Amino acid sequence: MKNVLQYLVFLGLAAGLTWYAIHSGTINPEQLWADVSQADFRWVGVMMLLTFVAHGSRAARWRILLEPLGYHPSFLRTNTAVWLGYFANNLVPRLGEVTRCSALYKSDEIPIEKSLGTVVTERIFDVLSLFILLGINLLLDFDRLLAFIQRSTSATPDSESGVPVLIWIVLGLLIVGGLTVFFLWERLLELAIVKKLAKAGQGLLAGLLSIRKLRQPGLFLFYTVMIWGMYYVMGYVLFFAIPKFADLSPLVALTIMTTGALAMILPTPGGVGSYNAFVAFALHSIYQLPEADSGTLATFIQSSQMLSTLAIGLVFLVISVISRPSRKAVVSQP
Repeated sequence: MKNVLQYLVFLGLAAGLTWYAIHSGTINPEQLWADVSQADFRWVGVMMLLTFVAHGSRAARWRILLEPLGYHPSFLRTNTAVWLGYFANNLVPRLGEVTRCSALYKSDEIPIEKSLGTVVTERIFDVLSLFILLGINLLLDFDRLLAFIQRSTSATPDSESGVPVLIWIVLGLLIVGGLTVFFLWERLLELAIVKKLAKAGQGLLAGLLSIRKLRQPGLFLFYTVMIWGMYYVMGYVLFFAIPKFADLSPLVALTIMTTGALAMILPTPGGVGSYNAFVAFALHSIYQLPEADSGTLATFIQSSQMLSTLAIGLVFLVISVISRPSRKAVVSQP
């Protein structure tokens, strides 16, 4: 019952964000249909091929993490498990990790708790990768982002420098926060929440340092670059599917990828609603795209990627159901 209620909350969140996007004019259904009806869907086919490369890279990277534990599942079975995870995530948020570990247990009897541990390590490196990409995004598009901040905040009436009030507020909070930590450091260390954060930080550091135990750390980093590189190109090639977006800068694709990744933190099925709203807001606010065009592009990218993953994932689901478990993953002991 708890899981059903949780899923209904996820669906409600997706429906609410979608309703808001349509009601506010961010998504114009008539214009969306008109633009999509003119789309060249061969670019969606290209995106699907890139998705195979991205998920295949993730499967190969996962095998590297499983190797020190003494497990050596084939690439085909690991790739199938990854696809099943993405298929599940597009239906029920946060279910993908357990689904792919369960699939690998079914095919190779790898204990779920052990494979889940490697997935946590994966997520740590993905979060680190996302922060690096956000930093690159900020550096490359600094002028536009600064202009966006200045447009979004009011300047003090008597300020000759025109420094936004928000910047002064942020600086003030940082100073007050820094002084609080300095003078109350010992008391803060006794707080339960601080202890939990410290423990989480230690786990994060341990996960990052675990790469030293890998037999192929260079290959692990290569696959990580491949995963995020494909994510970037998967969005960029879809610009060319609809003529009005073909001239957009490659930097726009980087902003879409990073904004979309942050939007996926909200637990909606396949990013429905959250991805559309956040990405459309970024396109309209930062790059000054017309609001309806921003909604069209965000919705086209999100729906193309989601529907493709569901279609291909369904094929892998059928394959996993009719195939026999191999039970041959363990060939050595760590």
